[in-house]
Amino acid sequence: MDMADKKKIDAVEDGEGKQKKSGRPRIIAGVICVALAGGAYVMGTKSSAKPTDTGPTTTTTIQLFDGCKAEPEPGVPKTIVDLPEMSINLADGHYLRVAVSLGLCADVVLATPEEFTSAPAKDIIVATLSGQKLDDLATSTGREEARKTLTEKISAAYPGEAYAVFFVEFVMQ
Repeated sequence: MDMADKKKIDAVEDGEGKQKKSGRPRIIAGVICVALAGGAYVMGTKSSAKPTDTGPTTTTTIQLFDGCKAEPEPGVPKTIVDLPEMSINLADGHYLRVAVSLGLCADVVLATPEEFTSAPAKDIIVATLSGQKLDDLATSTGREEARKTLTEKISAAYPGEAYAVFFVEFVMQ
C-alpha cells in the first residue's frame, strides 16, 4: 500500500473528504410547492360556474327581482361571469386593482362566458370607482356602498341579465 492510498483510507475513517449535502434541492422543492399552491388558488378563484340548462329561454314581461324575470334562488347564482381584473386610479395618487364577477339571472343561459358582452360593465366599474378616496374604500362600509352602487348601475345596464356584483379581488395601494 502506498502513501496516497493510506491517506484516502484515513480520510474516510475520520469523516474527512465527505461532501456536505446542499440545502438547495429542499429550497427549490419548497419554492415549487408554494408556486403550485398559489397557482391552484388563483385558478380556483377565477373559475366560473357552467350553465346547467342549454335549452331556449322564455320571455315574460313580469319582473320580480332587480330586473330578473324570475326571483333568483338564495345562495350563489347558477351563472357567474368573471370580468378581468382592472387597475383603477383613485384619489391622491393611489390605485385599486379590482376583479369583479357578475351574478346573472337564472333564466340567462350562455353557451360560453365569452358570449357575455362585458364592455359596458367594465366601463361602469371604472367610472364609478375612479377618483374614490382610499380611506373610503378601505372600510367594509365603503366597499359595501361601492358594491351597492355598482349593482344598481350594472343591473340597470343589463336589465333581465345581471343582478349581483361580487368583488373577487380588491387591492389598494
